[in-house]
Amino acid sequence: MELNLLAALVNSGHDLGARDTMTAIKTRDVNHPTGRGRIRRALRLIGWNALFLFGGLALIGVVGETYWRLRAPFGETFRPYAWSPNVGAIYKAHADVRWTNHLDFWTESRTNGLGFVDREPISLERAAASCHVAMIGDSYVEALQVPIAEKFHVLLEELAAEELPHLDITTSAFGMSGTGQVSQLAYYDEFARYLRPALLVLVFVSNDFMNNAPILEGLHQGMDPDYLTNVFATRGADGTITLRPPHPPHSQESRLAVPSRHTRTADHATGVSSFANWLDAKRRASFADDTDTELVAQVALLSQRSPGYAALLDGWRPTTKEGMDDPFLYTQDLPPVYEDALDFTAFALDQFGERADRDGAALVILSIHHMGTRGHLGFDRLTALAEPRGIPVIDQHDYITRQGAKPRDAIWAHDGHWNAAGHQWAAEALLEYLKENQATCTTRKRPTAPPPSWLTTIESGEPAVRSVFDVYAGENTVAYFKSPCSAADVQAEFFLHVVPEDVEDLPADRRRHGFDNMHFHYRNTAALAFGGQCVAERTLPDYPVARIRTGQFTLEGDPVWMAAFPAGAVEGEPSRLTYYESVASGEPAARSVFDVHLRENAVIYLKSPCSVADVQAEFFLHVVPEDVEDLPADRRQHGFGGGHFRYAEYAALDFGGRCIMAQPLPHYPVARIRTGQFNPEGDLIWMAEFPVGAAEGEPPP
Repeated sequence: MELNLLAALVNSGHDLGARDTMTAIKTRDVNHPTGRGRIRRALRLIGWNALFLFGGLALIGVVGETYWRLRAPFGETFRPYAWSPNVGAIYKAHADVRWTNHLDFWTESRTNGLGFVDREPISLERAAASCHVAMIGDSYVEALQVPIAEKFHVLLEELAAEELPHLDITTSAFGMSGTGQVSQLAYYDEFARYLRPALLVLVFVSNDFMNNAPILEGLHQGMDPDYLTNVFATRGADGTITLRPPHPPHSQESRLAVPSRHTRTADHATGVSSFANWLDAKRRASFADDTDTELVAQVALLSQRSPGYAALLDGWRPTTKEGMDDPFLYTQDLPPVYEDALDFTAFALDQFGERADRDGAALVILSIHHMGTRGHLGFDRLTALAEPRGIPVIDQHDYITRQGAKPRDAIWAHDGHWNAAGHQWAAEALLEYLKENQATCTTRKRPTAPPPSWLTTIESGEPAVRSVFDVYAGENTVAYFKSPCSAADVQAEFFLHVVPEDVEDLPADRRRHGFDNMHFHYRNTAALAFGGQCVAERTLPDYPVARIRTGQFTLEGDPVWMAAFPAGAVEGEPSRLTYYESVASGEPAARSVFDVHLRENAVIYLKSPCSVADVQAEFFLHVVPEDVEDLPADRRQHGFGGGHFRYAEYAALDFGGRCIMAQPLPHYPVARIRTGQFNPEGDLIWMAEFPVGAAEGEPPP
């Protein structure tokens, strides 16, 4: 019985354990899934976490984008570049410029009539009557980081008006980013020179050493040194350095093509998102690559191309393009290519010195704060070039420290250019120099050479022709002058036809035309717009010139104005005008809208007063011969020769509102002449017909 009871207890315990075990298994199946259930739960967990993560990032992006769109006046920078064959890169005149680093400043400015981000230039007369100070430099003079009213040259003018009013100081600025003194020579030659500055200030920055050297600047831009698009200098086989003109942009051979790691993804993002602009600016301000692999590849490519390049680049271990100018500031023993840059800088200073002496200007250098002061390599290298040439160096670094401030306070937190304080200190340093050197204004240097002959003629002489533009003829130049003048006056293309004394002097492709065609646009020459005055100069060919025809055409090809004169007519009335006035004093063969005169072998048209509207319509001239057999075969059935022509196609003149033109007649005997004008619809405007009698006087000269 006890055994049976024990057996029963064991069996009941076994059954209980089994039930407990099954319950535990079932419970584990519910609370601890395995296999597919576990995967599904993990995926759900990952999905929710991803949703929260990306949702949070999207929310941050929306909030950031909203904040920066509200804070930033604009997201994209805009610089309206143009290109001049005499200057290189320059801004379009009267264009809007936007610039920002997406962290410290957002500025909107407007270029003046010369294509620089500055006030409109003062008139030539005002500049000549004042002590004019012209600033020339790179991005520190361009100064897109501050409004024009806060730029150092404007502040200098205001300070001088208060503290040195008797000097009557006026200022102007000619600056473009990425240029050195070699390229900036064109700013003086083409623009600043005509303001006759008493003081010429070269604003010198550490990267100017690099910008002056074609090899370093080419590598910095990723361009072949032989195809740079600004004025540069080149060293000949004998070591002589000479200037060379800008190369036209966008040529295939200009790029140093090497594999690049640059991608367009970031560019696209920063192009459409203000928040992305800010993030990218913070990244660039906080992190920099140790080595630019693209630069290293470009250095290797140049070394392979030329033994000369290889010799100069030997010993240089490039890192990044941003740090290419650092050796000038921090390296005692420079590689050959950097020593070469010092030679080009010395050449530029010599060129500026020659120009300043020639034009009677004092020349100084403003060394900006980061060049350091005496004892710093950058400043010492500059003074070693300037002092032997007699060029004073104004030390902004020293001026700032003497004010109890730190040079670092002269620039923005995330940009190395001057902030408002930097511009103020630059203006004050220049004012200090002027206070100590007032003779710069009161006892101006005597020029060693006269100004261009055409500029002297404009100031004191008579034009060869008076028309919409007054046209002056110098020894080997033609100059155009208009006052007052606006942008509308120079939009139309100019034509300049140079007729030689001997047609064989012309290029082969121009001999059949009988003249050289020197068409140009106002911005493609030494073009100026000072205080509402427009001036442009063109250099004539070397061969002897008989006469000149010039004027402007609209985009539709209609004449705006035209003038013609003998090449020797510099002062007074040109001889052709004297002749045509003698024609006007005689009796015309026919009187109509135009008076038509007949002289020996020419029909002469005269109208006074006359406007552009009078000469827009096409002229016709029908010449009826005494013998129809004298006509070309294809004209005999018509019974007359001649044809149609436009006012601008011949020696057209416009003297003070008088339109005059001569049309040669054929050599065969002429019986009658019919002439007049038709409008574009073919309707007759006027017509005159008369028999050909004995012509009086001499033929046109």
